[in-house]
Amino acid sequence: MAVQLDSPEQVNLDEVTGHKNLTRRAANGLSWSGATLLARTFLNVLVTAVLARLLSPQEYGVAGVALIIAAVGNNIANLGMSQVLVQRRDVDERHIGTVVFLSMIIAAILGLLQWVFAPQIADFLHVPELVLISRLLAVMMVANAFNLTAEAILSRHLKFRISSTASLVAWIASHIGLAIPLAYFGLSYWALVVAYMAEALILASIYFFIARDYLVRPSFDMQSFRDIRRQSLGYSLAGISSVTAKYIDNVIVARLIGTAELGIYSRAYYLIAMPASLFGNLNKSVIFPLLSKVHHDKARLCSAQLKGYALTAALALPTSAFLCCFAKEIVLTILGQKWTDAVAPIIIFSAAIYFRVGYRVCAAVTLATGQSYRTASMQIIYMALVASFAFFSAPYGVNAVAFSVSGAIATSFFLYAAMTCRMTGLSALDFALVHAPPVAFAAVVFATGSAVKMLLAGSPDYLVLATGLLVIGTLSVVTVYLRASLLFGKHGAEVLQTLTSKKTKWIRFA
Repeated sequence: MAVQLDSPEQVNLDEVTGHKNLTRRAANGLSWSGATLLARTFLNVLVTAVLARLLSPQEYGVAGVALIIAAVGNNIANLGMSQVLVQRRDVDERHIGTVVFLSMIIAAILGLLQWVFAPQIADFLHVPELVLISRLLAVMMVANAFNLTAEAILSRHLKFRISSTASLVAWIASHIGLAIPLAYFGLSYWALVVAYMAEALILASIYFFIARDYLVRPSFDMQSFRDIRRQSLGYSLAGISSVTAKYIDNVIVARLIGTAELGIYSRAYYLIAMPASLFGNLNKSVIFPLLSKVHHDKARLCSAQLKGYALTAALALPTSAFLCCFAKEIVLTILGQKWTDAVAPIIIFSAAIYFRVGYRVCAAVTLATGQSYRTASMQIIYMALVASFAFFSAPYGVNAVAFSVSGAIATSFFLYAAMTCRMTGLSALDFALVHAPPVAFAAVVFATGSAVKMLLAGSPDYLVLATGLLVIGTLSVVTVYLRASLLFGKHGAEVLQTLTSKKTKWIRFA
């Protein structure tokens, strides 16, 4: 029997069709995940505004230290294995079962260690309340390990709606349904601790019932472990370094300055981290899985990296300019009078928003291409810079730490961008030019915001903030209507055109 081979034209047609389907799935996933993350960010602001009036900076500081310990432990427990499930091309049920099994076992061991050494952790950080809190959070490690693995499996199958919706539902139930009522009835920092525990349990329950068709019974297979061992170790080193870099400055502030100051520092960081976290979650749940499927195509990776910079710069730089301009009004409107010390850190952190977001774009490139050890090396450099800068600036107060950490973030971004540009072949000139339109628009935003503040000098802070939002929002819409490339640039406008509906005819992309 003769075997009929596909013609070159048929192969090319299949490849083009596959690319179009992938782009369509990327747009759908990005739109849905973006919508749920935007909803969560908006609700986050409202919840923060309520809790900031019910809890003191000291109470926020105690809860913040406890949740840092939990975050670091959860990342170690996974050992980067969940990312291997997303990135690796050939994965079968034995690989998935092995990852689930190992995650559960390691999480249980780490939880036991955290329980045993809770008094030493509390003594090191000078926070005696941590003994009981650390032991309760240790129990949650297994649930968090399961959640990370389930999310990775769903991301591999591009089931973004399930994972993003489940995450949003769990967060709403725990923070709006529990944190606010508990804080109102005087449970102090326990309101935040209980909300964190409830969120993990609710999310695990949702994943177990909704995603059960994609889950596999825990089992260990030695060959499967050998297949993923080296790569997962690289991802684990990158993840541990990343989480340590994210929280090491908070630990230094808590130990060397105090928990009340940590409350101020962490709230300022948290408010400004919302935009970066929004894009970081999109990278993790949508962009990274999709790039992983085309990591063998260098030209497409280079194009995707360029478009990633264009899109994130267009969103982050004007946001940064707005937050720098209206930092005082944001603090007084959202957090209240007792948080005025957070104004200066917010201004400093706002200036570094794009460097945080751009760093995530670089990380998506190295992770998607399976360069886990390059990712780990950059994360270690990032961690070392943040730790050293924060440690040496701590004696000068919270504002000095904020300034130093922002400098470390900016330095890390440029180092990482240089590495990934060499990997994908992106030239320094193209890298610079893609940022020109967003930088120019950010300058216009800051100038417009300053004019609004001058005209409304003496008015209530909420009125100044609302007017600024209205004026700059209108300016942004008009700019996109006249020509989207004025804000997003050529490459960013192409991404925007892909993501928007065909019915959105009022946007002029070029």
